[in-house]
Amino acid sequence: MSEKKLTLKIFGQVLNLKSDADPEYAQKLADYVDKQIMKVSRQSNDPLKVVLLASMNIANDFFSEQKNLIDNNEAVSQKADKLIELIKEAV
Repeated sequence: MSEKKLTLKIFGQVLNLKSDADPEYAQKLADYVDKQIMKVSRQSNDPLKVVLLASMNIANDFFSEQKNLIDNNEAVSQKADKLIELIKEAV
């Protein structure tokens, strides 16, 4: 893919980037980050604290989703093992 120039706005700041990411995807990311920052901006007037709190929220979302994925994979694996055992018993 070729790099494209992207202009994104997060927390009132315009970011001019070069990226090979899909522009719509990049905008969704920027919107998500902006939403997280706006959510915590009510808690502090310190921009650094706001960004750090938003980063913690985003990291929490990521780790929660990662745990859900691992848990789901383990559940599917256990069910597959049970099915394999049932098939072996039936044969």
